[in-house]
Amino acid sequence: MGRRGPNEILSHFQSAVTPVGNEVTINDLDITKPHCFAGVQFFSDADGTTPATPGAGTVALNIQTFNNAPIFESFEGNVIAGNNPLTMSWAANTLKVKATPSGITVATHYKLVVTCNET
Repeated sequence: MGRRGPNEILSHFQSAVTPVGNEVTINDLDITKPHCFAGVQFFSDADGTTPATPGAGTVALNIQTFNNAPIFESFEGNVIAGNNPLTMSWAANTLKVKATPSGITVATHYKLVVTCNET
């Protein structure tokens, strides 16, 4: 049996750069890769070329799982602090991820980034 290449075990998704007042949903995640990670990248421009760290605010992540669709559900640790944007993780056969920002200051735009793998 040959060794698998990196593209076979990891799926990567990202949203467009979006104003911080807007919700973002990434659809069509790979449900065969249930170990997922999400992060939010903040910017001070609409092109997403100038990184920014918010002074305040949060981004709540909710997921739609294969088992509970079409309902979005929260998961433990699903809120990202804007001034300390850490990667969140969960384990579920996920169809969609939704990011809802609230009270973000300094940054004007953001992008949701999700990776999923098999283990």
